[in-house]
Amino acid sequence: MIKAIIFDFDGTILDSEITEYLSWKETYASFGQELPQDAWLNSIGGVGLFHPYQKLEELVGRPLEKETILKERWQRDWSMLVQQPVMPGVMDYLQTARQLGLKTAVASSSAHDWVDRNLERLGLMDQFDTICCRDDVGGKSKPDPDVYRATLAALHISAEEALAIEDSPNGMVAAQAAGIFCVVVPNELTSQMQFAQPDYRITSLADMPLKQLLTYVSANGAPFLNSNAKRIREFHAAVGSPLPNSLTMRDAEHLALRHRLIAEEYEEVTAVYQEIIAALQDGKAVDPVTSLTPLVHELADLLYVVYGAIESFGIDADAVFSEVHRANLQKAGGPRREDGKILKPPGWQPA
Repeated sequence: MIKAIIFDFDGTILDSEITEYLSWKETYASFGQELPQDAWLNSIGGVGLFHPYQKLEELVGRPLEKETILKERWQRDWSMLVQQPVMPGVMDYLQTARQLGLKTAVASSSAHDWVDRNLERLGLMDQFDTICCRDDVGGKSKPDPDVYRATLAALHISAEEALAIEDSPNGMVAAQAAGIFCVVVPNELTSQMQFAQPDYRITSLADMPLKQLLTYVSANGAPFLNSNAKRIREFHAAVGSPLPNSLTMRDAEHLALRHRLIAEEYEEVTAVYQEIIAALQDGKAVDPVTSLTPLVHELADLLYVVYGAIESFGIDADAVFSEVHRANLQKAGGPRREDGKILKPPGWQPA
């Protein structure tokens, strides 16, 4: 049962992302340069993922008046930001949440001085039970899940009892890595990005009332939250190696590592299988618990690295498994090989 709604701040409650982007774009243009959009988009939702001033100096090819440029850029950003309204649907969600007795919170990669200042300016500071920012978790920003974990702890709820609302892939990955069902609501900028595995996506909070969304989550939340692919992504985020959000060809070194991990786990599975098979062939008594426990453990390890290999390309392993499952179901009623394997029947369609 959902007990709390956790909002991202930048781009979700207030579209500060578009004003920051436009002000930097104008700054680059004043030097005859173009702001690299892909690098900018990939940094949304996190901190320190792209350094626009350093990139500008690199493109210009000479030192610039940093203090003056940053001050003018910030003034332009703020002049646009104060004209920005609260994002559509946010006020209705907060009002409905109060009516339903749900807690509300903010989980942001920004610092408190930025988030608190703008919430006060918008008259929203008293609308939230807790506000967690990167300075509450040692400066860690999304896609690291710690700000979401800290928010859950402050609300005294479990991940399964929360619903996160995010606008960026980095934010989505952070929420999901914390085990939270994440609703993606892209804004003007992030709508141009790919979201590899959104639990649910809507164009605007104004398009779906909170009660309707909660009905959907109550019916579909558990299967998403119990996803093996989500667990793999949670692990990688926890160890500081978040997986890509869109289709990505990894380098040869990474592919060699993934192949080696699978080969190592396969060898361990084979060793346990051979030990059990040999014992049975010799007529020995084989205890199911002591024999199958290591076998199941090694099989799970193999499954883990195989899922990780698929997810490492930014591919939804659960979707791949579902399609293979669909294809395999079509084999029902087909002929069997001598060893018992079901073969493909006439008209079978591959995954």
